[in-house]
Amino acid sequence: MEETLFPYSYREDQKEMLENIHDEIWDSNICLHAATGFGKTPVILAGLLPYTKDYKILWSVRTGNETDRPIEELKIINRENNTDFFGISYRGKRDMCLLAKEKKMGGIPSYSDVSFLCREQGKNCPYRQNLEKMNPDLFAKDPLLYSEILKLSKNHNICPYYLQRELLPLADVISLSYNYVIDEKLGWAIKRLVPFKKCFLVVDEAHNLQKAATGLNSDQITLRTLSRSLSELSRFDDEGAEELTDLVTLIQGEMKSVGRKVKEETEFEMREFLQKLLENWGKETFEFRLDLEQMISLGTEIRRNQLEEGKRPRSSLHHLGRFWLRVLENVNTEGIAFLIKRERNTLIIEMWDMRSAEVLKDRWEEFKGRVFCSGTLKPIKAFATTAGLKKAKSINVGSFFDHRKIGSFIPSDLTTKGKTLEEKMARKYVDSLAQFAKKIDSNVAAFSASYRIQRRLIEEGLEERIEEQGRKLYRERRGMDGTRARKMLDDFKRGSKNGRRGFLCATAMGRFAEGTDFPGEELEGIFLVGIPFDRMSVRTELYLDYYQETYGKNKGIYYGYIVPALRRASQALGRLLRSEEDRGIFVCGDERYGDRRFFRLLPDYIRNNSKPTKYGRLGKDIELLVRSLFDGD
Repeated sequence: MEETLFPYSYREDQKEMLENIHDEIWDSNICLHAATGFGKTPVILAGLLPYTKDYKILWSVRTGNETDRPIEELKIINRENNTDFFGISYRGKRDMCLLAKEKKMGGIPSYSDVSFLCREQGKNCPYRQNLEKMNPDLFAKDPLLYSEILKLSKNHNICPYYLQRELLPLADVISLSYNYVIDEKLGWAIKRLVPFKKCFLVVDEAHNLQKAATGLNSDQITLRTLSRSLSELSRFDDEGAEELTDLVTLIQGEMKSVGRKVKEETEFEMREFLQKLLENWGKETFEFRLDLEQMISLGTEIRRNQLEEGKRPRSSLHHLGRFWLRVLENVNTEGIAFLIKRERNTLIIEMWDMRSAEVLKDRWEEFKGRVFCSGTLKPIKAFATTAGLKKAKSINVGSFFDHRKIGSFIPSDLTTKGKTLEEKMARKYVDSLAQFAKKIDSNVAAFSASYRIQRRLIEEGLEERIEEQGRKLYRERRGMDGTRARKMLDDFKRGSKNGRRGFLCATAMGRFAEGTDFPGEELEGIFLVGIPFDRMSVRTELYLDYYQETYGKNKGIYYGYIVPALRRASQALGRLLRSEEDRGIFVCGDERYGDRRFFRLLPDYIRNNSKPTKYGRLGKDIELLVRSLFDGD
C-alpha cells in the first residue's frame, strides 16, 4: 500500500495488520485474533476502504445496538483524511418504524409484529408516501448513525426503514446485525439491493457465530399456545375452523398425555409423536401440511383484525402452524433435536438446531472476501471448523498491555468441579473472595461459572462479608431486564470516581461478561469462580453427542464443550483491560485452570503473568502484588 487512511498514530502491529488485510482479502477467510482495545475497527476499515470504488464493506455485529461503532470510526477517518466515504448503521423494522411507535399497540412490539404492520400498510403508509417524493442522494453526504437516520426521518416525516434501504446502494460501509448475513431469508432483503459478491464481509466478535447459528431454526410451543389457538379458532364459524379445532384439540391431548411423565427437560421422540398424531388424525402427511397452512392463513386474518383494533398483531394459531411446518421439514435432519420440559407451570416442546458449520458454510462463499475478528477467536482452527470455513488465514496479535501492571493467580485447593458446590468449598470461595476484595482498594468483580454457583456463594454469606468492608455488592440476577442492568452498572462505575468501592457479583454466562468495558479505575480486579462449562444436562449431552458424531470423540468435546467454556472465561477476564495504561489483578479461581488443556486457552496476559498460590495464601499474595503493581498511588 502507498498512503493509508488509518486516522491515528500506529501502535505496534497495527500497520502490518492493515497491510495484510488489504493484500490478502481477495476470496479469503482472514481470521483475526487481537485483544479488545487493539483498534481492530479502524485498522480493518483503513485496509478495505481503498476498494470501495468497486466493492462495499458489509460490517456485521452481534446485535443491532452495536452497529454504530464502525460508522463512528468512518466519521473519524473522513475527518482526519478529508475523505467523503459514506456509510450507514442499518437497523430492523422494529427499531425504525415510526408508524409502530405512533400506534402504541401495547407492550413492546416484536420484529414480527412490526413486519406484519409494515406489510399490511404497504405503500399506504404516509411515511413511505412522503419518502417517494424525496431524493435519497440528499441524505448521503456524511456517514449516518442509527439515531441520525431516525432524526432525519422524523424531521422530514419519512420512513426511516425505507430511507436506509434507499441509502444502501449509495453506501461504502453498511453496518448491520449478524442475522442479515447468516439467515438466508433476512439476507435476501439486503442482497437484492447490494449483491454480496460485490461486498467484503467483516464479522465482528465472530466467536459468537457458533451460538448465533443455533438460534436460526430453533422454535418452541407450549400448552398455552394450544389453548390460545383454540380460543382464536372459536371466532370462526365454518367447517374448516371446526376441523382445525379438532386437530388442535388432538395435539393438545397428545401433548398432555406425553407430558404426564415429564418432570425435567428430556429428549422428545418427535417422529414417534408425529406418527401417532397422524394415525389418530386419520390423514397423510401432505394433508396435515395443508391443515397447517390453513392455520397460518386464519392466524394471518386474526393478526390483521388485531391491527385494525390497535392491538399487537399476534396469533398463537399462526405460530402453531409455522412450528409444525418447520417440524415436518426438519424431523429427520441430523443435528436438530427435540426436547420437552416443564417450565412456568406449562409444558414446552422445543425444536433445537445444534448445527453451526452445516448452517454457516454456504453463507461465506457469497462474499468477495471475509474478515472474522475477535479478542477471543483462538484457537483459530477450532473457530474455523465450527464456523464452516473451508480454509482460513490467521492473523494473531499478542496483547499490547503493559505486563508490569498485570498479575494473575490460579489458586490450588479451589474448584467448583462436581454437580453441587459443597458447604466447605463454598466457604473457601467466600473467604477467598473477601480477601481478594479487601486487598484491592478499587472496584472489583467476581464472575461465577453459573447462577447456581453464584447463589451458593450468597447463601454462604458473601454479601455480608463484602458489605462488612464498606463495599456495596451489585448482584446480576437471571433474567434481569436491560434498563435495570444499565442503571446498576452505571452506579457501579460511578462508585470508582467518588470513592465508593463496589463489588460486582456477576456470572460468566451473563450480560456483563461480554460487551461491557470498565476502563481505568472502573475495575481493577477480576475473580473467576470456577470454569463456565455448560451444565451437564440432557441438552448438553445431546449437543456433545452430535459434536462427537460430527468431529470424533476428542475433537467433539473440545469444540463443543471445552473451547466455548474457556472463551466465556476469556471474555469475562477481558472486561478489565482496554489500554496500555490499565492495570489489574486476576484470579482464575479453580485449580483446573492450571491443567494444560485449559491453561493454554487462557489469554496471553494471564498465562504470561501467572503466579502460583493456594487457598489460605491468596490474600497475602494479592497484598504483595498490589504493592508492586499499584506502587505510588
